Amino acid sequence: MEKALVFSLGDQEFSVQISAVKEIKEWAQATPFPAAPPFVEGVVNVRGAVIPLVDMAQMMGVSEEKREKKAIIFLKNGSKIIGFSVTNVTDISDVDEADFRSLPELSSDNLKYFSNGIQSLGDRMIFSVNVSSLFEGSLQ
Repeated sequence: MEKALVFSLGDQEFSVQISAVKEIKEWAQATPFPAAPPFVEGVVNVRGAVIPLVDMAQMMGVSEEKREKKAIIFLKNGSKIIGFSVTNVTDISDVDEADFRSLPELSSDNLKYFSNGIQSLGDRMIFSVNVSSLFEGSLQ
C-alpha cells in the first residue's frame, strides 16, 4: 500500500503519490513569466532555484469558485521540479490500487488526461493525479 498526499482545489479533493512530493510551502505570489500558458502563474525562487508555479485548478479545468490558494506543492519528476498552487493540503492517506475506479465518461478531457481515476474513501471521492502527465506538453 502506498501513501498519497491529499489536497483540495476548490471543493474537490485530489491526491498525488507522496513519493513525487519534494516539498510543501505556504502559497506565495509568483513573478510573472512572459508568454507562458495561461495556467502558469509565473516563477518562484526556492533557495536559489527558479521554479515554475502552475495554477493546478486552471490547468486541470476545475471550477473557478472558491479558489483561494493557501499552499504550493512542489512535485518532482526525474530531475524536474514544478510548483502547483492548491487551495489546501488536507492529509496523507493510504492508497490501494483496488480502490481506484475509472472516471465517468462525463469527465472533461483535461481531467481524463491528468487523472489516474477516482478513489472512494468513506464518503469522500478523491481524484488521483497522474504526476507524469503534469510534466508533459507545454511544461517541458
